[in-house]
Amino acid sequence: MQGEQQAATGKLTLSILIDCCTPGAIWLSALAPAVLGVFFAMETGVSLQVPLVAVVLLIPVLFNASINLINDYYDYIQGNDTNENIFGETDAPLAYNKIENPKPVLWAGFLCLLAGGLLGLYVISQAGFKPLIIGAIGAISVLTYSGWKNSVSYLPIGELVAGFVMGGLIPLGVYTSLTGQIDWSLLYKSIPMMLIVSQFMLVNNTCDMERDSAVGRRTLSIVVGRKNIHKVAAIFTFVWIISMLHISIVWYTIGSPIIILMIFLFRRKFAKIYTGQRTKETKIEDVWNMVQVATMVGILYPISILIHILVMKLLMS
Repeated sequence: MQGEQQAATGKLTLSILIDCCTPGAIWLSALAPAVLGVFFAMETGVSLQVPLVAVVLLIPVLFNASINLINDYYDYIQGNDTNENIFGETDAPLAYNKIENPKPVLWAGFLCLLAGGLLGLYVISQAGFKPLIIGAIGAISVLTYSGWKNSVSYLPIGELVAGFVMGGLIPLGVYTSLTGQIDWSLLYKSIPMMLIVSQFMLVNNTCDMERDSAVGRRTLSIVVGRKNIHKVAAIFTFVWIISMLHISIVWYTIGSPIIILMIFLFRRKFAKIYTGQRTKETKIEDVWNMVQVATMVGILYPISILIHILVMKLLMS
């Protein structure tokens, strides 16, 4: 470990370990997409088995916790997170608490990955081998996300890859596990969930440009530059809004008023996503704005779909 971490004397506690999992973000980047996948499966009329539903909801949570744990560990030991460049404990629990031996965090990350893989065996026994294709992509993404200079988190594709895997493959994987079928069109319907993850990462990485650059990261924010990254954020936000409107109006018409009302009421917060300063000093404000928008999308987008499905089933019964 480098700099401040060389004199680290803090002890790792269960509370710090849980903070490294980033539980506040897991429900948006893993659980909400998984619930969306359950709703997609409900739309087909398939009979849902409660134990299988519980397992397919738990697997992405474990995989996401694994990513967060492993990423926090390597950010700490490689000197990316130090007391000088973080804004608080939630930003980097290991650096904030000056943990002397962070190795258990890495092992906890691998344990979560292993647990998710073992639960995947149960899914395969119930749904066949099709979910294995999607699960394998997810596992590879976890293992290649952090740890060396050419890992995904160090490259300008990190935001898009993470969004695709967590916001796109999770709903598709859950749907495939519950129905036994792969419907690639669901990736389009999952774009709003993909952009929750990508937008979050874009905000964080732009605020962290200086510290990321210092350790050799080449995130999208660094490659594009602070001046132009606002244009990228504007494009992401435009696609986010248009995709939600198109999907809800075309496929889930009954629930579409919820999406239209949400976009109208949160129009200023959507705009602030690409007009915010995105610096270390404004990180709390920028991230909080993103949290509010993402929370509304993560809750109301799946709910609008569920309402459409339930009303249609009622009308057809």
